[in-house]
Amino acid sequence: MGKKKRTKPGPLAGPTRFTGKQLLDGVPGPGGVRIGFAALGEAGTVTALLKAAVDDLETGHLEALGVGQCGTWLVDALDGADLGERLVRAAAAGEFQRAAGELSLPLVARDGEGRVVGALLGVPSGTVVSGLARSPGSRQAVLLSMLTYAKIKAVAVSEDARRRGIGAAVLARCVQVYWQLDYTLLFGEFDTERDLGP
Repeated sequence: MGKKKRTKPGPLAGPTRFTGKQLLDGVPGPGGVRIGFAALGEAGTVTALLKAAVDDLETGHLEALGVGQCGTWLVDALDGADLGERLVRAAAAGEFQRAAGELSLPLVARDGEGRVVGALLGVPSGTVVSGLARSPGSRQAVLLSMLTYAKIKAVAVSEDARRRGIGAAVLARCVQVYWQLDYTLLFGEFDTERDLGP
């Protein structure tokens, strides 16, 4: 057997695996920012940033952030909680909207003063869910899709913090979280005509 080649971590390298606490506390990013889970009191700032990136931002996810029900299942799953069990319980109670909020990923980049300078929202793919829901016997497929497919709904960096690699770092952390939670598809579509920089 040959030796395994070691690769040098890139500039966005971070923890090999996140813990829920690391995501809540934030991990170092470029230029002294910390990238982590959006806090309750940051919902307004996150909403304003993301609305600069996308017009069709579903307010349900951000309302869930404002009341502490956005992404908490994902944070718990990083520490071993069973996402499938929680989703099945929510589906049995008819709480699909709440489940969608809990399976959304609100990430922020905070500067050295704790000010939010970047934001990202990952969500269960509404397109996939609605497409599957039209199929016969679709309940299991819909539930499975919410645990395997995610869409990056929006990502934005405040104008005064652009061109420092913050957007790329937030995207990298998003990919890392979903990869760690065994999602198989993460995608996004972005309007290139917006004045958000490269």
